[in-house]
Amino acid sequence: MDKNDGILVDTLFVGPTRPTMRWGVTWQAFIINMMFTIECFVFTKNLLWLLAFIPIHLVLYCICLYDPRAFELIYLWGRTKAFAFLGNFYYWRAATYSPLEFNVGKKLSKRKLRKLQKRGLI
Repeated sequence: MDKNDGILVDTLFVGPTRPTMRWGVTWQAFIINMMFTIECFVFTKNLLWLLAFIPIHLVLYCICLYDPRAFELIYLWGRTKAFAFLGNFYYWRAATYSPLEFNVGKKLSKRKLRKLQKRGLI
């Protein structure tokens, strides 16, 4: 007998949750690779720069082998945490939008004021 006799298990089909892929790389990474190699070709006017697509694509392919959503995670990290590292991460040790102190104002009722004091926001 199995240990988990009473637990029902459903298999997970990962296909619908995968991002759009092109040659084993997510679509966003593929477009960025194309733009980079074409820009290098246009600036240098050397056809050999078009061959730079292959090693860059192999690196991106290796990243997508481990996690197909790696580039989406990097994008989300950049939108949420990257600015904190540039500004005030070393002071607050967190991602903050403003280093200013939280100001309550004078028009709060006593009940709301007590609630904020209990939470430690004032």
